[in-house]
Amino acid sequence: MHPVALVAALTAVVVPIMSVFSVNVALRQIGTELGASAGTLQLVVAAYGVVYAALVVIGGRLGDSYGRKRLLLTGLGLFAATSLLCSIAQSPDQLVVARFAQGLSAAVLSPQVLASIHANSDGHHRSRALAWFGATAGLATSLAFLVGGSLAGSDLGWRAVFWVNAPLAALVAIGVARYLPETKAPTRSRLDWPGAVLLGATMTLLILPLTEGRATGWPAWTWACLVAVPVGGVAVVWWALRVQRRGGLPLVPPELFAFRSVRIGLLVALPVYVAFGGFMFVYSFMAGSHGLTPLHIGLSLLPMSLGFLAASVASGRLVPRFGVAVLGAGAALTAVGFVWIGLVVDGIAAVTTYGAMHVAGPMVLVGVGMGLVWSPLMGVILSQVHGHLAGLGGGLLLTTMQAGLGSGSAVVGSIYFGLDAAHAFVWTAVVLAAVMAIVAPLTALLSPRRG
Repeated sequence: MHPVALVAALTAVVVPIMSVFSVNVALRQIGTELGASAGTLQLVVAAYGVVYAALVVIGGRLGDSYGRKRLLLTGLGLFAATSLLCSIAQSPDQLVVARFAQGLSAAVLSPQVLASIHANSDGHHRSRALAWFGATAGLATSLAFLVGGSLAGSDLGWRAVFWVNAPLAALVAIGVARYLPETKAPTRSRLDWPGAVLLGATMTLLILPLTEGRATGWPAWTWACLVAVPVGGVAVVWWALRVQRRGGLPLVPPELFAFRSVRIGLLVALPVYVAFGGFMFVYSFMAGSHGLTPLHIGLSLLPMSLGFLAASVASGRLVPRFGVAVLGAGAALTAVGFVWIGLVVDGIAAVTTYGAMHVAGPMVLVGVGMGLVWSPLMGVILSQVHGHLAGLGGGLLLTTMQAGLGSGSAVVGSIYFGLDAAHAFVWTAVVLAAVMAIVAPLTALLSPRRG
């Protein structure tokens, strides 16, 4: 794989990842300017994650059928256009719809990067390219908060967080068009659109009442939606089995769950993603209510991002030596860090504003802990998945990640907004710590069985 092509493809990863996290630091500013409620701000985050999660596997299969380079360029163009739509939104509803469209473009763009790396490299070169993929994702996460905060805190305001994607996508598209070879699967597979609709509908049934229920007084429709969630989950499984029995390829192939690493790995991964997505939403909203500007919010999150990046890099050496104990230690560190941040912020609740140094210590701890869980978990989940299922396994992982991050803002946000305002953040932090404390011993189940 040409070095410039690899750089261009990896840079393409940065665009949708940064859009997941950078918007968090501008939420308070968006709410003030557009008059958006707290529930609508949850939807600004969740709408992107829901459609991304529901359609990322479809996006990957479109690339297999019609060409990964073609779909990557299409995704970059759509992402630039939908980012501009976000930047010119004049109402909360317009922004939510634009974020929905932005998530659709991310679902087209993102899976082509991993598929192109897999198709254009092998052996040691592929392993090294995949390592760079993980490092790039960590770097994008690290930069997202500071870049988003800097842009939103400038004279350009929160709209710059979105429109900056357009020139970045255009530059990446030039490198992809010039250097990345076109690849596609030898045969086209039918797309499981009904499966994608069922998955998206089930996630919406969960997220919509959680984001709007508190503000509307929990009317009957919110409870009806929540009751329908398990029905939707059963429908997703039933449809996948039906498609498989008929010789088709379902959105989420049941045969993937024959792999122990996938079954247990996703069981561990989902609460991690929900906790992290929820923490980012709640912390950013709370910090804005304390008077922090978007730039100060980004600066206060920077120690966590740098800790995440350092731990992600270090995990490549720690896991081969200490095994899955590294993931358990990371989850435990994250739990301690959440409680520490909650206590620090609760102790200065009467202060109008606080600086990044107040939370630097616990932020580093959360970043290191999350980096020790997040990065190696991806490799563990896909460790047993090879051959024709490798791409599907990666798609399932991306689906789970985006579903968790997207629903985290709704689930954890609802907990936060439902608590006593004076101490809501510290109690929310305790809940998140409890989730990670439960995850810590579960990681031991990821250890390969002997014999």
